[in-house]
Amino acid sequence: MKKTLLLLALATAMQVHALEAGAVVLDFETLNHNDANLNDAGYRYEEDGFRLVNAGDWPFATYGALDADFSGSTAMINDNDRGVTVLTQVGGGAFSLTSIDLAELALGAGSYSVAFTGTTTSGTAVTQQFTLDGAHGAQTFTFDPGFTNLTSVVWANTPGYHQFDNINVAAVPEPETYAMMLAGLGLVGVWSRRKDQRA
Repeated sequence: MKKTLLLLALATAMQVHALEAGAVVLDFETLNHNDANLNDAGYRYEEDGFRLVNAGDWPFATYGALDADFSGSTAMINDNDRGVTVLTQVGGGAFSLTSIDLAELALGAGSYSVAFTGTTTSGTAVTQQFTLDGAHGAQTFTFDPGFTNLTSVVWANTPGYHQFDNINVAAVPEPETYAMMLAGLGLVGVWSRRKDQRA
């Protein structure tokens, strides 16, 4: 019986860990360049199970660490006038978006806003807008709780333009995962109750 309890507890712990392990930060550090150039990063970028797509005429880009417009961390740029960026999970599936770092594309651009639109698994849209203050370096912006169960998030360059970095995302587990976890916890509870009644 002790062995059964141990196995149930282990299975439950593994399921909880799997839920927590879904959270990742897209930090673009694989694109780091120690130069003073604007470097091509392609039209499609994948990291930790998430994908960014740029359908514009010019690819994504990153500033090298020695460039005056480097934000302090390797950040992605949609190098198109009013270019649209689409974030999805590789292979589909729901995800949540917690926060993002935004920085002005070039020094002295002044304050301007970036609007994000998410599409949920139910087909509804959630929107949020963040305003950069024109200061050099990245600012962290936190999304409302409604940015969960998303199938995609879209945002565009606006005059002033921006770099984006440290996108905090998490895959939303399928309902079956929650059901398995709850069943495991329930079995542990039943076993504990029976043990207490025997004592």
